[in-house]
Amino acid sequence: MPRRFLFLLGILMFVAFQQTEAQNVVFDTVGNAIITADTVIKQQKPAKSAKAKKPHSPTKATIMSACLPGLGQIYNGKWWKVPIVYAGLGGLGYLVYSNYSEYSSYLHAYEFKTGDLPEGVTLNEHETELAGKYSDSQLQTYKESYRRDFEFYTILTVAWYGLNILDACVDGHLYSYDISDDLSLSVDPYIRQQMESPIKIPQYAQVGLSFQLNF
Repeated sequence: MPRRFLFLLGILMFVAFQQTEAQNVVFDTVGNAIITADTVIKQQKPAKSAKAKKPHSPTKATIMSACLPGLGQIYNGKWWKVPIVYAGLGGLGYLVYSNYSEYSSYLHAYEFKTGDLPEGVTLNEHETELAGKYSDSQLQTYKESYRRDFEFYTILTVAWYGLNILDACVDGHLYSYDISDDLSLSVDPYIRQQMESPIKIPQYAQVGLSFQLNF
């Protein structure tokens, strides 16, 4: 008698345990793999929000590059662009200076040859050599050529300076964007709990898969 009682008690406990497990187990959309509802619910919990970072200001980056070329690039974390900015400004600045210097020399030599040299202006050694070597028409041709080159490189210098500002502004706006090469697909189980309804109709939990594509 005691053995039969213990045997029946064991069967009842086993059945009760199986019913409890059945309430916590759901099948996926295919019906092959089994996952527990507790696991799905835990995966659906939102992650803890990270501490808010100080927002990156594109306006600040633009103003910094306008005040000092390259400073906005440093603020945006693009240190490697600073040598490029100053290499362009240095090269163009040299061309502006050299063409203006030659233009002034040929202008003074031309004015000396034509008798239009302003009072108080004297020729240096280089200008005196040019006045004795070239004719009036030649001096005027070289003078105009250097003047055009001077204006051209001055425009390029201003454009390069503006490009430096524009680059800092664009990088400032793209600073918070994820432009990495990460292309991945994550698949997670999903379960939607039953919703209470005033209409007494059968309702079942919705089970499926959640897809997330990073690109």
